[in-house]
Amino acid sequence: MAPVHNAIAAACHSLGVITPSKAELETLLAQPDQPSPLRFCSGGTTSRCAEDQHWTVDLSLGHRSIRLNANRSRVKVGAGLTMGEIQAELANNDCMIPTGLSGLPGAGFLLSGGMGPLSRSLGLAIDHIHSMEGIWGNGTRFSLEKPKGQLHFGDHDHAGWWGLLGAGLFLAAVESFELDTTPLLPLIVQQGCLNSADLAQLIQAAECFPEGLSLQWCWGSKREVMLVARADDPESEQRLEQLSHDFKLPTGLCTRLSGLHGLPAFGALAMAPWQGAPPHQEVVGVLGPRWGDATTAVIQALREAMACRPHPRCAIASQQLGGAVARETQQQSAFIHRQAEWKPWITAAWSAGDHQGREQALAWLEQVWGILQPHCPGVHLAQLHDHLPWHQRTLEGAFGHQLPFLRKLKQQLDPSGQLPGL
Repeated sequence: MAPVHNAIAAACHSLGVITPSKAELETLLAQPDQPSPLRFCSGGTTSRCAEDQHWTVDLSLGHRSIRLNANRSRVKVGAGLTMGEIQAELANNDCMIPTGLSGLPGAGFLLSGGMGPLSRSLGLAIDHIHSMEGIWGNGTRFSLEKPKGQLHFGDHDHAGWWGLLGAGLFLAAVESFELDTTPLLPLIVQQGCLNSADLAQLIQAAECFPEGLSLQWCWGSKREVMLVARADDPESEQRLEQLSHDFKLPTGLCTRLSGLHGLPAFGALAMAPWQGAPPHQEVVGVLGPRWGDATTAVIQALREAMACRPHPRCAIASQQLGGAVARETQQQSAFIHRQAEWKPWITAAWSAGDHQGREQALAWLEQVWGILQPHCPGVHLAQLHDHLPWHQRTLEGAFGHQLPFLRKLKQQLDPSGQLPGL
């Protein structure tokens, strides 16, 4: 099985791991008699890639192909590859796809939307998907290409494609993706730590950034910021130089990269070294528009929450969207939060076996969620929470008014509930 990076999933007492061929996966999904839902593992970063008394379907062995077309404008990748593996291979061919801050996630990154430091200029990962192959939850095989023209919410002719982009993990086991590539883009990355007042100022400044520049921040024992600028965009590079001077970010942590494959670790400056066993963690990501004049009050409230976090690995982080993300219409996919500027995520952490610590950490997560809710009412379902009391809340926050249509689609494509429930 693929290395499971999530400590909760690694500690599960699952029924076992299945590493099916394509034909075997089709048969497996057509049989409704095993404990459902099946759990899927590609990158192994989520808490629900394994579950007690359930089977885990491991795609990391039988679905590892990667093939570029003749002019390197498209790449077809198997769902068993991590984003880091894909980027490394593409970099050898002087091209890339827009991925996130970590190379560890697998196919779930693509199916949940796919946000990263270049989203402002390149859009989401789902905007680059040209075709997909896989098996619906009812065991029926599909091969779909991106429809021509604009999609419309409720368009039954293309409902499957629409649903896969943002809600695919509820509908199908996707085995391969074909994505449009972009030439390798040189980047400049500036990192450093700020006090909370400067962080608030930088967030407000970021809301006027050119599209070639983005802000990421992580708040643990310190407040780390990561600014990523496209080096082929003079305006973004000049703005980064000015910001580095204005906020006195250390010049020693300014790195020039040939592409996303070389992105440095995010969050390492914010988190104090950890010597013990990996803590258990749950993560909720939220989405919302610009914070504007509310930024200072939001950061002050987060500062108070961070002062009483129940575990040293509890953290709050955020990445910036906007720009090209908003140029695709909300109707194009099941990802509806096209107008979002910020995607904060909240990490609750506790020591394995500490039941009281778990309750305290999850209560803290909900406290922080409550602080962010007025400013970030949407949810990004990069992590499943179907074992937690707020699963329904996350579904409603992720899909909004489209949720009833998605549920009808799921009843058609996964009537036995082989995949996670909506």
